[in-house]
Amino acid sequence: MIKTKVSSKGQVVIPKEVRDKLGIKPGTILNVSIEGKRIVLEPALEPPNIFVELGEKSEEILRELRKESEERIKRLLRDLGVEDNG
Repeated sequence: MIKTKVSSKGQVVIPKEVRDKLGIKPGTILNVSIEGKRIVLEPALEPPNIFVELGEKSEEILRELRKESEERIKRLLRDLGVEDNG
């Protein structure tokens, strides 16, 4: 068992051996949960970096891509002679 100490600010150092084994790097987001008398820390699933870097702009880009995809589908259906009902 590996031990670590809680600081006066409530901070805990995750030992290097544990960080390396779990791939925890500076900036990694951790989920914290309580199971009985245990504190459980787990690396959170993070969105791809491209969305983090783009921030709010990513929503606008995704909306535009969705619109382009819908237009392509309508064009394809029209070219195939399928009636557009929507």
